[in-house]
Amino acid sequence: MRLHQLPGLSTPCSEIVLGTGGFGSAVSRDESFAMLDAFAAAGGTAIDTAHVYAAWLPNGEGASERTIGAWAASRGMRGRMLVATKGGHPPLTPPGGSRLRLDLIAPHLAESLDRLAMPSIDLYWLHRDDDAVPVDEILGTLQPYLRSGAIRAIGASNWSWQRLEAAQACAAARGWIGFCASQINWSLASFAPRHRFGGGMVGMDAATLAWHARSRLAQIPYSAQANGFFAKPLDEAMRRLAQYADPGNAARWQRVRDLAIANRWSSNAVALAWLLRHPQGGFGIIGPKDRRQLADSLSAASIVLTPEQVTALG
Repeated sequence: MRLHQLPGLSTPCSEIVLGTGGFGSAVSRDESFAMLDAFAAAGGTAIDTAHVYAAWLPNGEGASERTIGAWAASRGMRGRMLVATKGGHPPLTPPGGSRLRLDLIAPHLAESLDRLAMPSIDLYWLHRDDDAVPVDEILGTLQPYLRSGAIRAIGASNWSWQRLEAAQACAAARGWIGFCASQINWSLASFAPRHRFGGGMVGMDAATLAWHARSRLAQIPYSAQANGFFAKPLDEAMRRLAQYADPGNAARWQRVRDLAIANRWSSNAVALAWLLRHPQGGFGIIGPKDRRQLADSLSAASIVLTPEQVTALG
């Protein structure tokens, strides 16, 4: 598995990042530990979680972070695995509101450190943006944590390219540490014309892709396999995954399937390999529910697509 160095981090980030949203809740502790073991054995070095994960399930709040912390402690993996978590998510219950102010980020960060049972967080993502809060206020809030070592690097999850550009300019002007990566929804499947992201979520589009090509800010996308779109029969995928009910995806699905059959690859793995080999890609967060799905996704690391194949699939 290819490894990449991100600014501010000594532990390299594997091209495939293990998403752990259901670990310790929808996925049992034993199965979670087994999947984490398998991921590490395959050369994976990066785990993605969040303060808010599973908070909508009974007894789920904090389960993912606690499970990762317990696994890392039991396996002696502290400091050997890049652990990324996210904070600043708006409240799940009304009236909602922003979490991107010091008095609201601070408790999220403290709770995440406690749950993970770690002295610092390698990569701290801001889970949602709030464009009503100036970027200098947000970045300024995080600088003391970066200086103290409580956070080693920061990232922006679900930020528009315009806000990312403003944040980069602010960090450069003030001599601050800026974002080392961005995390938005991106996969081989295009979004349906009528699809609109809600809850402050952001998806890849042509303007965002062009900005990343110019800025070279790392993109570590979630939903990297389009929620299993390419693993399902086409009619089922188009029906059940309304956000991808774009006629162009039917042709993409067929191209992926043809290439997978010709090479005895998994269609799901081919879709992930496209993202890993894309000029503005290189990373993908996966969200397997069991070891079989994990193994299928990990096989994407061994699929080498030519630039011509990457272009043809898209």
